[in-house]
Amino acid sequence: MSNSAPEIDPEAKARERRARQTVINLLLSLAATAGLVLIMVLVTPRPTTSLLQKVDYKAAAADAGKSANLPVIAPELINKTWYSNSARWNTKTADGVNNWYVGFVGPKNQYLGVTQGFGTNPTWVVLQLKGDLPTGATSIGGLRWTVWQSTTKNDPALTRDYALVTDVKAGTRTDQILVYGTASKNEFRKFATLVAERLKVLYP
Repeated sequence: MSNSAPEIDPEAKARERRARQTVINLLLSLAATAGLVLIMVLVTPRPTTSLLQKVDYKAAAADAGKSANLPVIAPELINKTWYSNSARWNTKTADGVNNWYVGFVGPKNQYLGVTQGFGTNPTWVVLQLKGDLPTGATSIGGLRWTVWQSTTKNDPALTRDYALVTDVKAGTRTDQILVYGTASKNEFRKFATLVAERLKVLYP
């Protein structure tokens, strides 16, 4: 009976070595790829401020008011952490009511908007606040505001969940001002107060 060790197949040994080398190469490739991704993440600059563009709404309001010869509102900001991201003068509208719009963004992405309609008609506010219902009235800044509440809940596309509406007279013309958005009730009241202050100047 022979005690000699079994012969090792050189080909089998070569295949094992190639398989092991393939695994090592794969691991090295994965490590290199992960390293490149990490470097790209680290060196890519990140914006430190909001990507929403700030708008000089006061200048836009002044231009709109001058060209239309109308008292266009440009309320003050709640504080320095708020800014305007949109301001536009709308003419040739489907409802026939020229209007001015300005939107504001807060430090926690709150949103507040103002729409000022000139020579409005009875259905204008209803169309503007479609999906909302009037739920009462309140006094803010010495003006009477009708409170409108949204009937839509948990809609990420919703740009308002609460609105305030007040009417002002300019001779025989009735203008209406809407304040709406997704900010807190306290922020709404502060902003509506600032709007009321400007309205008293524009509509003495």
